[in-house]
Amino acid sequence: MKNLVKKYFIFLIISFLCIVLIIPNIYAYDNLFSNEIHEIKDRNFDLNLGFQIDQYQDNEGGFNMILGSFKIAQSFKPVVSPLVKVDLFGYSIMDGTNLEVSIKDNVNEQALSYVSIPSEDIPTQLSWFECDFPDIEVQPEKTYYIIIDQIGEGKFTWYGNYQNDYYSRGYSYSSQENSQNWVNLSEIFQDLDFCFKTYSYGNNLPPNSPVINGSISGKIGETYDYDFFSIDPEGNNVLFRIDWGNEINSQWFGPYNNGEVVILSHKWEEKGDFEIKIQSKDIFGDKSEWSLFEIAIVKNNVIIENSLLFKFFQNHPTIYYFLKNII
Repeated sequence: MKNLVKKYFIFLIISFLCIVLIIPNIYAYDNLFSNEIHEIKDRNFDLNLGFQIDQYQDNEGGFNMILGSFKIAQSFKPVVSPLVKVDLFGYSIMDGTNLEVSIKDNVNEQALSYVSIPSEDIPTQLSWFECDFPDIEVQPEKTYYIIIDQIGEGKFTWYGNYQNDYYSRGYSYSSQENSQNWVNLSEIFQDLDFCFKTYSYGNNLPPNSPVINGSISGKIGETYDYDFFSIDPEGNNVLFRIDWGNEINSQWFGPYNNGEVVILSHKWEEKGDFEIKIQSKDIFGDKSEWSLFEIAIVKNNVIIENSLLFKFFQNHPTIYYFLKNII
């Protein structure tokens, strides 16, 4: 009788492991395949289009101009319509920097479209950042202006390049506050153009959600490495941003080669269950869905890292999360 009960108990354990390990993976694969088909169908037939770069100047030659009591502008000539957003290259060098970025067809007239960018959305280290304003129809080959106006306190610096005319379809300008007089900076600083990118709609596809690998448990104050990558279906380079789950959010960083494995380290200073979120986007601005990864931080090693049980959970995180939720 005891042997029969023992065999029945072992049978139940094996059945449980099969259900936990096999069925979720079959379902996930089927769901992933189904989602991929639907996404392609949506973009091809429902016109859920991505973005494409129209005009750009991305050569940063060390020149920068700090906004103060004056506005700065960069002119350009679009090829396609509509104009949906621009990217700028710079950073805030003081707290409290707020910007208004506008598009005009005459520097002294009313803006065709604009966006107010609060200080928390402006990078504090030199990088590209997005200015997403309401879409506007533009006339190809007509001159338009990207104008930056600083609101309130703070200091913002916009980077560019001079002595090499990397963008021949526009010029840079500056104006004193509330002044109608604009100065052509491209004449003062030989061929100066600020760094910018303008976008319209296109048939670009976003990268796949990032794949992330690393420890699922850890100790307070210990540093852990996480490696991740993202595949772009069109082979474009990709950028990433990470929310580590303890209110430390990073700006976009990159770009990296398509499929390149990136390694970052992080540590947590308090115990708890933390959800790591990572997102990718391609160089045209199309973003992936967020990928999620959980880590449990404890005061002491509840699970000894060199134990067979820890290695089992490390190789089968599905079982770990299942047991964690029911215990």
